[in-house]
Amino acid sequence: MSIKSRLERFINHKYTDISVAALILVSILLLILETIWEKTQFKLEYKFCVYANDIIILIFIIELLIRFYTYPRKSRFFKSYWLDILAVLPAMRAFRILRVLRLLRIFRMGILLSRRFFSVSALFREGVKEYLIVFFIIIMVVLTGAMTIYILEGAENPSFGSFHEAIWWSTLSLISAEPINAIPNTFWGKVIILVLMLGGLTVFAVFTGVVSAVMVQKLKGGMDVKEIELEQLKDHIIICGWHRAAALIIEEFQADKDFRRSPIVLIAEFSTEPPLDYPVIDNSMIYILRGDYTRIDVLKQAGVESAKIAVILPDKTIQRSDQDRDARSVLAALIIEKLNKKIFTCVELLNRDNESHLQMAGVEEVIISDEYSGNIMAAAAKNYGIISVLNELFTSKYGNQFYKLEVASSWVGKTAMELYVWLKDSYNAILLSVENHGSDPPNPSLVNPDKDYVFKKGDHIIVISHEKISLN
Repeated sequence: MSIKSRLERFINHKYTDISVAALILVSILLLILETIWEKTQFKLEYKFCVYANDIIILIFIIELLIRFYTYPRKSRFFKSYWLDILAVLPAMRAFRILRVLRLLRIFRMGILLSRRFFSVSALFREGVKEYLIVFFIIIMVVLTGAMTIYILEGAENPSFGSFHEAIWWSTLSLISAEPINAIPNTFWGKVIILVLMLGGLTVFAVFTGVVSAVMVQKLKGGMDVKEIELEQLKDHIIICGWHRAAALIIEEFQADKDFRRSPIVLIAEFSTEPPLDYPVIDNSMIYILRGDYTRIDVLKQAGVESAKIAVILPDKTIQRSDQDRDARSVLAALIIEKLNKKIFTCVELLNRDNESHLQMAGVEEVIISDEYSGNIMAAAAKNYGIISVLNELFTSKYGNQFYKLEVASSWVGKTAMELYVWLKDSYNAILLSVENHGSDPPNPSLVNPDKDYVFKKGDHIIVISHEKISLN
């Protein structure tokens, strides 16, 4: 893995987001203490806050540099992170009043916390997120108003002589939509009270009206899935469409250690939140994109050009006929294969008549769900106990599983019997089949290969094993 890939994985890891959110909170607290202690006898404490905040700002600068280095579209980086860049500029220290702009990172903290902590429950997302958004807006307005009025008039106006009084003045003025107990003397102080009054009218008096609704919905959409986050994804998994098995597919991916940290983008025309509030599902790695996955712009927004795997399901979020569902799956597969030649695509169809279109498009795997379920039912009726075997092999949670491996150069020229014995002795694994795409005629799947089969360069094998093994 290259250094850029390692940095990309690190900077987008959930623990990195949590750490950044914690540092933003600490930075805001230090900024408040720094403002309070600047003109008091607490000189030592003031210097500590200054130095500690400078160290945190340096960490933020390093974080932004890493994000810029790993960002796929450099031209859009500044558009996405201009608030964060503004908050760490050296001028914020030189001009005292401009330090207030550091409070703008409260919105970033809200987005990070919303994505990482409050994605565990669909009920929470539906009922509380609006209040969370308003809470951060109120905190932002109150702190900005208090800190600005304290810096501007704290030395001249005794009504704002302490930060504690400035906080109470800002809070009460915001709630009542009029200045309480004190009137600013300076022009900019009067501008601050005007902003607080307008903020009070907007947030409280008109909360259930049009302005509040638009504001909350806009910010809520930004917290659900931000284009900035999707642009940073790489080697992720895209799931197009939704039905009851989609949650099981996500669960299986996250149960596999090779895909546990792979982000999953779920695309469908959802009218409500999909039911993903299972304890075994890590919602912080899931991005929900509401849209039509047969549209090129939606697939590009999901990062299909840098994705590793695409799974296309017969979508049941909207009432359609089976033929329409298959037609949409075929169209989505054609677009995905056109946009990304290297992606591995797996498509579930309802009717095998549509399989030929997918094969011509280069789709790697096609599953006919009704046929497989029928075959499994028939096999279970004829062979008692086979379901317990399939349950173990088809899950990543426990027991033996299927693994696909490339035949190492050291095994080229050796027989299937030799590999079978070596696998059993070394890993207690079983050789199940061989993929030989270079045979004449082509025979890509040799199940239970003959013991005298000689391995060739480029062959792959399917084995049954407790864990993924190496043939080297």
